[in-house]
Amino acid sequence: GEYDTLKDLGVQYFTMRDIDRLGIQRVMEVSFDHLLSRKQRPIHLSFDIDAMDPSLAPATGTPVNGGLTYREGIWITEEIHNTGLLSVMDLVEVNPALGASREAVASTVSMAVDVIASSLGQTREGGPITQESQTLKDDTEQLRL
Repeated sequence: GEYDTLKDLGVQYFTMRDIDRLGIQRVMEVSFDHLLSRKQRPIHLSFDIDAMDPSLAPATGTPVNGGLTYREGIWITEEIHNTGLLSVMDLVEVNPALGASREAVASTVSMAVDVIASSLGQTREGGPITQESQTLKDDTEQLRL
């Protein structure tokens, strides 16, 4: 199957079990070590939307329960953007004809748009910083999440 082909070609890959075990941050660190250790070359990202959990992207050809969470999918694309090496991206498997409802199609399209936008640098860091939120007190430590 697909895993045998990847092994035969020497392509590094991670299963959802690997992501569950290592966490998405570690998976991305290992991936970048592998991709960028020899020399920094442009990155071609091919994002298959059916890697996402079907609760987020149901209008796809092969929805499988237990896929990537929203945050995991966006983390991947944010980290690739942060390398400054993304040169080509394709996003595949969005199939509105397979959506069970308008909501399923809208959810899948919304997920796809968010993946593309984060690949291009859009972040989700909360609302705007106001004058009041910028005022730091000398006697307190503050962290904005």
